[in-house]
Amino acid sequence: MPFVTSKKRDIYYERHGAGPAVLFLHGAGSNAATWWQQLPAFTPQYTCLMMDIRCFGRSVAPTDEFSLEFFVEDALAVLAREGIERAAVVGQSLGGMIGLRLALRHPERVAAFVACDTSLAIDHPTLVDSIERRFKTVSAVSIEQRSLGAWFLKAQPALAALYAQINHFNPSAHSIAREVWREAVLRLNRPENLLAVAALDQLACPTLFLVGAEDPIVPPAIMRELGQRLPGSEVVVIEEAAHSAYFEKPVEFNQTVLDFLRRRADR
Repeated sequence: MPFVTSKKRDIYYERHGAGPAVLFLHGAGSNAATWWQQLPAFTPQYTCLMMDIRCFGRSVAPTDEFSLEFFVEDALAVLAREGIERAAVVGQSLGGMIGLRLALRHPERVAAFVACDTSLAIDHPTLVDSIERRFKTVSAVSIEQRSLGAWFLKAQPALAALYAQINHFNPSAHSIAREVWREAVLRLNRPENLLAVAALDQLACPTLFLVGAEDPIVPPAIMRELGQRLPGSEVVVIEEAAHSAYFEKPVEFNQTVLDFLRRRADR
């Protein structure tokens, strides 16, 4: 699988399938491998691009480069390397923060935007407070306990273990002190790095807000509020899913996103 050089770093990505392009952007602590349940569903109809975001997986970089500005440039570099002018963007958590900025700053490159279990790094007080509280209360909890719902942990222990293993493929995150990594993530929630909620009004592409009903970070009620703010957008709540609906309920997630892209994505 190839790498592309972006801002002096080698960024890992994969290309699968054929058809209109979909760029998948994972959340903090994960990497491209986490989309394994999406690949079989999407590749018969779409060109799927999965990348290790800078500082994750095989895209090794120091935490002082943990920046939404860098992440957006890296995504553009992947699209350019593959000669893709427009792509639908599916972003989970951190990936949704990147996807929002990509759609706002480069609207000509984004055919549709699916914001999955993400605070979007906007200055909505409920979302800001939720992230701050989350980091204060669960710092000692395992990655699967932080991101997966209680139902999933009990009913699917093998998949929960796989989720943890995939998240442990991140040498950048595990080669430095936990406090340094935590600070890098929290930096995204500082006022100077947040977009105004009103920035959503400028989204020009079809947008789907998708969230797990049990998401402890992103309340479904706030996603409905954002959906009402953005005319023409859609909101879907996945039952029995927490902060990783794409992993916990892949069948429902895939069906929802595929239906949205078929109906709404600008081909």
